[in-house]
Amino acid sequence: MKKLMLIAAVAGTIIATSCNNNTKNNDADNEMTAGEKLDQTLETLEENQDHAEAVLREELAKAEDRVNKAKADLDEAVRKGDKRAEEDARKALDEANTFWEKTKATARETGVKIEDGTNKAIDATKGAAESTGNALDRAYDKTIDATKEAADATGKAIDNAVEKTGEKANKVADDAEKKLNDLKNR
Repeated sequence: MKKLMLIAAVAGTIIATSCNNNTKNNDADNEMTAGEKLDQTLETLEENQDHAEAVLREELAKAEDRVNKAKADLDEAVRKGDKRAEEDARKALDEANTFWEKTKATARETGVKIEDGTNKAIDATKGAAESTGNALDRAYDKTIDATKEAADATGKAIDNAVEKTGEKANKVADDAEKKLNDLKNR
């Protein structure tokens, strides 16, 4: 029973730590995309869940074996007619059955907790991936908006420069024509 509780605690810790999204490694070659991180987390969760279920099945099998052995001992004591051994075997069978029932109840409870924890971790991981996707979409939209604004400002600056250059060219042409007329009129 203590083993089951320890296993449940370890499984819970593994599930909780697998949801940690903090990456402290700044090496660009080792960085994962949100999708890769999600896939890895889901695989880890499945592996941990499978391991915990295997341990629970093993504990259940041990408890069942204990009951079967106690039944066999009782049958043997009855067959031999040994009242003292029969009494001890009945007591051992009762204890084995109690242990068996407690183990089944703990296994059911632990299995539900593992599955519930796994589902919560999967939902949290999917939520984090969705949030990352939404943040990327917002960043993309802002980049597009900023690019459009910069292009509009650049276009306006070019239009303004062309207009001023045109005005200056017209003024220079007007001045040149005026000087030419002045020279002709002299």
